[in-house]
Amino acid sequence: MGKILFVHGMGHDARRDYWRGWAERLEEELRALGADVGPEDFGGIYYYDLVPHPAAGARGAQAARQRFWAEQRELVHRELCGLFPRSLVGRLAGYLADNFGDIYAYLCLEPVHQAVNWRVYEALLSQDGPVQLVGYSLGSIVCYCALSASRPLAQKVSQLLMVGSPLFWFHRAVARRADLARRPAVGYFCNLAGILDVAWPQAVPRIAGGLDEHEEFVIDRSNPIRGHHAYFTHPESLRRLACSLRRFL
Repeated sequence: MGKILFVHGMGHDARRDYWRGWAERLEEELRALGADVGPEDFGGIYYYDLVPHPAAGARGAQAARQRFWAEQRELVHRELCGLFPRSLVGRLAGYLADNFGDIYAYLCLEPVHQAVNWRVYEALLSQDGPVQLVGYSLGSIVCYCALSASRPLAQKVSQLLMVGSPLFWFHRAVARRADLARRPAVGYFCNLAGILDVAWPQAVPRIAGGLDEHEEFVIDRSNPIRGHHAYFTHPESLRRLACSLRRFL
């Protein structure tokens, strides 16, 4: 049947077993769909210990980080100003800069990038059978880049399921790590996008080639920050996650 491995987003939880609550809810949904699953069929990849604190680094590194986030704020304003009030767009851009800081470390600091990728590779190498990878938030970018860089290990992945992915906001930096026109060599490539979600996952198909499936649904009608954190608690999100995972169980 293969293992379901979660890959977390920004470092909101220092526990290496952060994924257990997600697995318990999805196990219930999968059983309702007729899947014979148990706790042993789930696992998680943890990498927050490899990501330096945003305040760490020399002055030159801090300047580079500031330039990176200035570019991201510009993209947010250009993309969203026609859709939301300017004051809200400003808050969303600030939220991205304040809370997605790990993305800069992963995409722009070479030792961090390689160490995090190896954490993914080690997890895949430890599995005898096929793996379904569920990459949430920054975890979706980690999975995308790591699998794009290793075709043999990507072929061990029956499905890459990206959830709440901020890939669109950071596609310029990702493009320096992976060819966005080519899909990773996984069996199935799926993007799950809740609306509203500050990560703007509905824009992923605009820049990532080779998606087998893209699903959109309403996760929160008024609060895009709350929506980003609701994927493993929202009933419709859990149902869609379970349906996607059920394909390969």
